Parts: sequence; structure tokens; C-alpha cells
Amino acid sequence: MRWLLFLAVIPALAAPRWTVQYFYDDPRAELTIADLVFPAAQRGIAVGWTMERGHKPKPVSLVTSDEGAHWTLNPLMDLPRSLFFLNESTGWMVTEEGLWFTEESGRSWRKIWEQTKPDKKLQPVPPGGLILRVWFLDAQHGYAAGYRKTVLETFDGGHTWKPVADAAKPNGTLVYSAYTQIAFDGPRGLIIGTSLPPRRGAGPMPSWIEPDRATKQRKVPSETLLLETVDGGAHWTASNIPLFGSVDAVRLAGTEGLDLFSYGPSFEWPSEVYKLDLNSSDAVSVFRETNRKVTDIALFAGPQAYLAAVEPTGTLNTVPIPGAVKILTSTNLTDWEEMTVDYRAQATTLCLAGPDASHLWAATDTGMILHLVK
Repeated sequence: MRWLLFLAVIPALAAPRWTVQYFYDDPRAELTIADLVFPAAQRGIAVGWTMERGHKPKPVSLVTSDEGAHWTLNPLMDLPRSLFFLNESTGWMVTEEGLWFTEESGRSWRKIWEQTKPDKKLQPVPPGGLILRVWFLDAQHGYAAGYRKTVLETFDGGHTWKPVADAAKPNGTLVYSAYTQIAFDGPRGLIIGTSLPPRRGAGPMPSWIEPDRATKQRKVPSETLLLETVDGGAHWTASNIPLFGSVDAVRLAGTEGLDLFSYGPSFEWPSEVYKLDLNSSDAVSVFRETNRKVTDIALFAGPQAYLAAVEPTGTLNTVPIPGAVKILTSTNLTDWEEMTVDYRAQATTLCLAGPDASHLWAATDTGMILHLVK
């Protein structure tokens, strides 16, 4: 009988699980992680800021060279927005002040380009510069995307940029439009954004302060802005798609892709994940749950996919209170299984990173980094 009990316990112990690998434990301050990359299993870089009550945020990075067993906290000069790494040593960091470059796996950075400041005559003025993220096809050729339908291209590693003319073609008021996501797999690439004008009757207060008003607001489709290329950006096809919500993540693997939409408080579910057929341009909803707010996705060939989610703490999915972290996985992009996650993991948003499906990490906006243990 004892052998039977022992054998029954083995699968539970052997199942993949997410464990806490790092937690910023300072009673005087909080750490918000804005982005995380693991270009190789040994090397990871996270960027964000620490904040003490009554003080300005202090930009910082976290760097590891031993698969996350140890992390080094370093100061940064600018508030970071996003990261992109071409390999384990070469990477770029978008900040509110500019674009920074590293050849040392994030251990040191140098600024190579100043952010273009918004024209204050146009309202509303977005915070910081226009660029939100970059993607490089090689060490010289890359793209940048951001507010006001901004898409730029560089051929010298990010030192100089020129506009991509096709980015202006999709409909949408300039000041309420932004390209927020870039994804390539080989020469095939997507740059996606949203045009979302302000809503009448939205009220002067955030939705989580006025939940009754927020949940009664009429659902109005936004415009999804789409640029697509099959030749590495030599030619782009621009289009508009009227869809609800805003695009928060896009991932490509071969002829398949996943994209993530987030919704406002009047929706029954806080987010929705679509499977993309890149050959036919078809999109099919594959995940939406009322109690799972997905904030990031990871997709690998196979396919093997992961969804990083948070369990909302109340009836309103936009309440900025950390909830329990939930991570799901699928091998067919249709059926999703919840994985075991350390019960201490709490977040309002989190991001996923890893070089392959067997080496994955998740970072929370509450200063925690989780590791997938198989």
C-alpha cells in the first residue's frame, strides 16, 4: 500500500511548476518590472523602477548570468519601456528619453538615439517620447513603433531612423492611435496597434473608482491598425480591422501566431487570445475566461504556448489591485491547462520570456521573477 501511495505522488512532484526565483524585498520601496528578456537560458535581463513613498521612481535593471540563480540590481539613467535582444549579448532598451544599446548582456548601456518629443500643440500629449518598442532583424536593420501611428526603420543599428510611409495609411485619428506591438518570424512580420478615441460619458474618474458607470458603458469597437510584410519589410500591406479592445501582445511561430486583446470593464471577460493562421489571415478565439486576465503570451514551434494571467480581485477587471498569478499552457493552441504556480505570486500584470519552451521565466509588476521548473 505504501508503494502505491508513493507512485501516486510521483506525477504531482514531477509536473512542471513555476517557482519564485527572485523577489525584491525592501520595506522602504517597491519594484515594478516593466519588461524581461532571456535571449539565452543562462542570461536574463529585467528592467523597471523602484519607488519609495513620496519619491520619484528610480530606474533599475536586474541581470543574471546563471539562469536566474543570482540577480544583480543596477541603476539605469532613464525610465525603461521595453527591451529587445538579438542574441545573448546584443540588445536595445527603449526608455522615455531615448534608445540605449548594450554589447554586454545588459551589464552596461550607452544611449545611441534621443526620443522624439511629442508636439505639445497636439492633445493629448503622451508621456515621454513617441517610441514604445523596437525589433531588429539583424544588428543593423530594425523597426520601432509607438504613439501617433509612428513606425520607423533603421539600417545602422538604431542611430538614425526614417518613417515607414505605409504606417499612416490605416484609418484612425492620429493623436488617439498607436502601434504597440512588433513580431517577426523570419521575413514575415506584423506591426499592430489600436486607434481608440475617448468615449462619451466615460466620466472624469478611473473605471475602478466608478464601477457602476464603467460596467454600464456601451461596448464600442476600436480600430485595430495592421501592417504586414512577408519580405522582411521591403513591402508592407496596411489595413484596418474593427475589433473590440486593444492589442497587448503578438507572437509568431511559422505559419501560426497568437495575439492578445484586453478589454474594458464593461466586458464579461477581461481579455481574449486569438489564434492566427498567417497563410489565410483567419483569426479564431482560443481563450477567454471571466476570472483570468491574460497579460502576456509566449509561443514556440511545435506548437507550445503559454499564457500569463492574473485572477482579478473583484468584479471589475480593471481594479489595480494585485491578484493571484495564473499560467496556462497548450500544445494545440486550443485546449489550455493551468500549471502549478507558487501561491505567493501576486501581480496586476506580468510578462513571459525565454529562448525556448523548456526555459521560461515570468516577471511581475510586483517585483517577482518566476522560473518554470520541469
